[in-house]
Parts: sequence; structure tokens; C-alpha cells
Amino acid sequence: MSGVTVTLNRVDVSFGTTRALRSFSAVFEPGKVTALTGGDGAGKSTLLKLLAGRVHSDAGSVSGLPPKEEIGYQPADSGVWRDMSVEENLRFVAGVYKMDPSHARDRIEALMASAGLTMARTRIGRNLSGGMRQKLGFIMAALHEPDLLLLDEPTTGVDPASREDIWTLISSQAADGRTVVFATTYLDEAERSSTLLLMNKGRALADGTSDRVCAHAPGSLWQGPLALGRELTAVSTFGSRPQDRPANLSFHNWRRADTAYIWTAPADRRVPDGFTRCDFDLENASIAYLLNDDEGANEEEDGSSRQADGTPGRTMEARSQAGSATSEMPSPTTSTSMQARTAARSPRPTTDARPLLRADSVVKRFGSFTALHGVSLEVMPGQVIGLIGGNGAGKTTLMRILLGLEQVNHGSAALLGASPNLDSRRHIGYVPQGMGLYPTMTARENVRFAAQVYGTRPIQWTVDFAQSLGRTPTGSLPLGSQRLLAYAVAVGHGPELLILDEPTSGMDPVSRMRLWRELHRQADLGVGVLVTTHYMSEAGQCDRCVILSHGRVQTQGTVDEITRGHQSLTVETGDWEEAFRALRGANLPVSLNGTTLRVPDTDESEVRSALDRAPGHPTYRLIKSRANLDEILTLGSAEGDQDQDIAPDLSGDQVHP
Repeated sequence: MSGVTVTLNRVDVSFGTTRALRSFSAVFEPGKVTALTGGDGAGKSTLLKLLAGRVHSDAGSVSGLPPKEEIGYQPADSGVWRDMSVEENLRFVAGVYKMDPSHARDRIEALMASAGLTMARTRIGRNLSGGMRQKLGFIMAALHEPDLLLLDEPTTGVDPASREDIWTLISSQAADGRTVVFATTYLDEAERSSTLLLMNKGRALADGTSDRVCAHAPGSLWQGPLALGRELTAVSTFGSRPQDRPANLSFHNWRRADTAYIWTAPADRRVPDGFTRCDFDLENASIAYLLNDDEGANEEEDGSSRQADGTPGRTMEARSQAGSATSEMPSPTTSTSMQARTAARSPRPTTDARPLLRADSVVKRFGSFTALHGVSLEVMPGQVIGLIGGNGAGKTTLMRILLGLEQVNHGSAALLGASPNLDSRRHIGYVPQGMGLYPTMTARENVRFAAQVYGTRPIQWTVDFAQSLGRTPTGSLPLGSQRLLAYAVAVGHGPELLILDEPTSGMDPVSRMRLWRELHRQADLGVGVLVTTHYMSEAGQCDRCVILSHGRVQTQGTVDEITRGHQSLTVETGDWEEAFRALRGANLPVSLNGTTLRVPDTDESEVRSALDRAPGHPTYRLIKSRANLDEILTLGSAEGDQDQDIAPDLSGDQVHP
């Protein structure tokens, strides 16, 4: 087996009148992991299907593709047959590729062990958790040792522990010399790949290593204190345009933890008051590329020109990923008056207020299974609390208890100072994983219907935002627009508390940035926010994080408090493949990070011993650094049968009074 070099030169792919790939060029090389990142509709899946031979190009050339039997492909839905067991799925694939029976048995056992699925070999596909199903889909694609391995968002919606497992599996395939291409919406995964392609509307906006992508980001990035960030956030509502805001606040802006950021376009020469210029990291660079691309497209479409100060005439904020050319935007007068009313609401309260949400030593059992073991948690007004954990950690069970949909066996739960009940639920806004939208209704109809259920009139800005999405049925809108709409529906009745379950899953960086800016704006106004997320970089957006593992609070605090005391070793070497195999052979927790390796919470002597015993004797350098949240969560989580929560799933439910 050897990897292949695949070259695309100015390739076009169309479906009817839709151009899915536009003059797309790229090179994919053996022994490297290439990440395709970008939002819904960027062209990632089309590109993978092109490489897999499932669609054909309309123009341009594709060279270097191996025969189909030497290609492994995992679709976005994992590709697992749900009525077959783990082992039956793998045996079926081995038969399709006519593998030698003896070699197939050995390969199946080795891959099941590496994916932590050995104990689940007889479990049928439909009974696997999301993480286990995606891991099975991966090893099905890699079973026949293909030269080219293609993976379509193998980690989207997967818990952090399983994401780390899948990333280790991906790294091992590249270490064996295969050409690996995978799509992801997680920028931390893209950053760890050998090279990445940032895609939008069928084109590559940037490509290369993470450092190269950041170095060539368009425009300028500015950072400032949180106080200035709150002032910017207060007027930056969905559908509003930067040029309709006060002059000193007329910028694309967002926040992360205690830092506010502003992006200015290449032609914009303004220097924001109180801000200093700073370097791009990958997340901020991705936002800059997407904003810049959208502004350029808008100018081509309507011929708008920049004002003297460089402010764009029509922006991504205004377009809001509209699903219809007839979308109606709120007028500047409407937006300004709405912002004034918003600013008039109460400021962020002090910490001596009563908890909006509280769990005190909660124990919950389902028969002989204990889902929660004495879990405590509280959300104060103005706080953003992150609830983090893998599948089976107990997050869903805890949320159902806090919403009054399950009863505790021991301990207590309070919602707005009383036991959760129908009346208290009228004062919360809830966004389930399934978003809870009605797909055949328009965005505006969804907003109005939800308000009628709550017996209120919707807040004006939610109506304005829904109108900006046009008359397209909600189910036909881009994923980012649907998730933003789900949030708008949840806050349309002015709740005191927001509960959001994986609200950003699958979103592009700009949509994710906008949603978090809105959550911070709500918190600034005194609303409490409880959010679950699989995206560990979002933990830094929270005031505090509570990490659950198998029904227990593993740790809690700020990201800095949680990661303090945990170490990771970075291995710099010219032969990462040999070093990776040596560390894996020593059963050490190693993963690829660009062209280096990371080994968390492991004694340095063990790492050196494994590397010194490697057959190729690679030269290396070890660098100590603090472990990241993904690594800590993975080390604290067990694999196997406990990967699934026994509690009913909230993902498709909407909570109404």
C-alpha cells in the first residue's frame, strides 16, 4: 500500500443551476491529513464525492485518483448499516472488497480495539451512540487499507472523547502513508491537520498550514477590553448593518472570553478607539476570510461602493445568509429604535442575585442504572455556564430534570426559585439539538407561532431577523440560518433564562460568532445562559464550565482553572510517522498536531523511552505545555459500553408551556 497524490485543476461541478465547485484547484498528498473546513453549502461534501468518483466534473481536470477499490469513503451519515452488528458491518465490508478471510479477521480485531469497539462487537448499529457509530463508520472506510481515505464530517455532533479517538485513528492512517482528506466544521481539528482548505460557495478562500492561512488573512484584526466589547455587542443584533450603528461602533465585532475583537476590511483605514491591532489565530482568520468574501460578492452583485471611511455598503450582517432574494430587511430607523429599547433593559446584575437555575446533589436512577451521582450546578443572572461532557455523561438527563421533565431520586432542582413546573417554563427559552423549528413554515411564521404559544408578542428584532430570511420554508434554509433562527424563536418572548443544547453544531465560523455575540448580549442584559457544546474552543466563551463524566462532576471552573496542573508534551521531529507508531505501540495517548505530536498527562521518561526504542531512531525535541480541554476531557472519560446515555433524548423535543 502507498498513498497517492491527487491534483485538481480549475474543476467545476454543477447540479442544475447550482455551482457546487467553482474553478477549484488543490493537491492532496500521501502521509498528510488535509482538512476541508467551511459552512453548510461550502462544497466540502461535493469535493469528497468528486474524489470518491460519485460525481463528475463539468470542467477542469482531476489526476492521480486511484481505482475505486483503493478508495475508502465515509459519508456524513457514517455509512453504518443500522440493522447489523458492529462485527457484521465490518465483515460485510471485507466481503465487498474481497479481502483474504484470515487477514480480514486480524484487521477487524485490530481496528475494533483501536476504536474501543471490541466490547460492542455484537451491538447493532441503531443502538450505538453517535460517537461509536462514527468510529465504526471510520474503520469500515479504512478496513481494506485504501490508498485514498475520504471522510465527510466524521466528528460533527460527536462528543469530545470520541472526537479525540477519531482524530487518533485519522492520524494513524496518515502515519501509515495514506492520503487522508476529511471535512470538518471544527477549526481546532483543521488546525491540527497537515494542511487545510477554507471553503465558501464552492471555492477555496485559503489553503496551506494553519500558520500560512493566518498570516495571509485579509484586512486587520483589533482587540480591546471587555467593556468596549459590551458596548459593541449591545447594538450588533441580527439583521443590523454596521453602517446603521453609531460611527464609533460601526464595525464587524465579536467577543471571546474577556477580549473583544473588531475586523476591518483591507480598504478600511479606520483605527477603532480603544483597540490595538493584533495577530490572527485560525478562528479569527476564518471569520475574516468569510466576511471579506461576502463583502466582495455583495459589491459584485449590487455594484455598491464603500463610503469614504471604508464602511461597506452592504454586509454579511445585513444578508444574514438569506434564503430568498425577496427577503425584507428592517429599516435603519427600526433597527435603531429596537437597539435603544434593548439598551434600556437592566444591566448585568451583581452576583448576589438569586440563582435562575439550581441543581443540588441530584441523583437520578433508571432501574439499576444511576445516570447522575450527586450533581450540583447553578446559573446566576448574567452568567454563561457551559455544560460539557461526552455521550453518556448525563447532560441530557440533567437538562430534563432542570426542565421538569424528569423527577430526581435524591437532591433537588429549582427553576427560577421553585420546583420546575409549567409556569416557570414560560420564562425560559430552549433550543434543542433538533432546533425545534417547523420546516414547512417560513422563519417569520415560526417566530409568530412560538410567541402565540407563550401568549406574547415577539420581540421586534426577532421579527426583523425572521423577515430577513425571506419566504423560503425553514427546512430549506442553510444550516447556519436555521440555528440562528432557532435561537431567535427561543428568545422571542423575552425569557429570563436560556437553555441551549449544542446550538452551534455544524455552523460556519461567522454564524457561530454571531450566535455567541448574541448570547453575550443576553447575558449583559441579565439573562442566564446554560449551554452544552462539543466544541471545546467554545468553553472559553463561558464564565464557568461544568464537566460531567459518567454522571459525576469531573471538574468545574474557568478554562484556566480546569487546565491548570495538566501537562502535555509536544514532540517535534522530522519523522512524525515513525514517532507516532512508536508512541502508539507503547500505548501512550498520542495525536497529530500539524507536523508535531501531542502526548497529554504522560511522564516524560515514558515518552523518551518509547521514542528511543523506535526502529528508525528518529531525532526529536520535547516541549512542555499546558494540556488543552479536549485532552483533559478525553483522559477523564472511559470508552466502550458506557458511551451512551440511558435517558431519553431531548434532541428532537420543543418545550412549550
